[in-house]
Amino acid sequence: MALLKPLHNFPLVRSRDIEEVREAMARVYSRPVLTPMGSADGFKATVNNCQIRSIHLAYATYGTDVELDFPAHGVFSQLFPIRGTGEVVRGRSSAALSPGASAIASAGAPHSVHLSADYEHLVMRVDVQSLIDKLRALTGAAIDEPLQIDLCQDFKHPAALMLLDYLPLLVATLTEACLPFPDWWVAQTEQFLTTLFLCGHRHNYSHLLENDVRDASLRQVRQVEEYVEANAQQVITLEDLAALTGVSVFSLFRAFKKHRDYSPLQFLARVRSRPGGTSR
Repeated sequence: MALLKPLHNFPLVRSRDIEEVREAMARVYSRPVLTPMGSADGFKATVNNCQIRSIHLAYATYGTDVELDFPAHGVFSQLFPIRGTGEVVRGRSSAALSPGASAIASAGAPHSVHLSADYEHLVMRVDVQSLIDKLRALTGAAIDEPLQIDLCQDFKHPAALMLLDYLPLLVATLTEACLPFPDWWVAQTEQFLTTLFLCGHRHNYSHLLENDVRDASLRQVRQVEEYVEANAQQVITLEDLAALTGVSVFSLFRAFKKHRDYSPLQFLARVRSRPGGTSR
């Protein structure tokens, strides 16, 4: 019996027909050009796609060497290789793909992806506007210039490592899930992913996130925990928690990592997972 692929319950296309795969991918990927570079006989695409409001999580494998050319479009894509090798090319820059080495496809420029026959990966695609809205909320600054994110990710950053660890767990959870998702879960998950994405990558607004050096205190961490315990079944945003404590979202995020070794939203998820969702 064949092992089920990640997100198998959210199929986009499973086919040996190259044109059928191209048409299916065009429904969510702004019509990329898919070209098999290896044996056409070996081509066997499996592409699964789960949408969480402004974020898509996908799994893909093609069974033979392929090249995909993507036009400029309104999302950033982060590729998380599971096995095999590949390369992302963006203008004159390129990044190797292999397990443990991620790369970012830009929203504002075309890019191409070259993948080996045994390659499999997870992809997180985030709408540009949702990132801009979150960046504005995190920093309180005007976001006037287009967001530009470095091609390669520095996994020395705690938020980058957290995203690398969290995404496979989220995908495993979704692989057992069914639509529709609860509104509070969607809001919480999107907040967590967009915050990790912005904090864990180098971009032209990173200095705004790093300028706020005043961390929240342990007292403010406890204040957030008490608020979450009392309101766990309501939609709680990171901005709500920042307003409660009077510090920025990023400062609150760092303080939780320092004093608790988890994020505010991870604490919220733990509280909601308890029987009743409000008591220790």
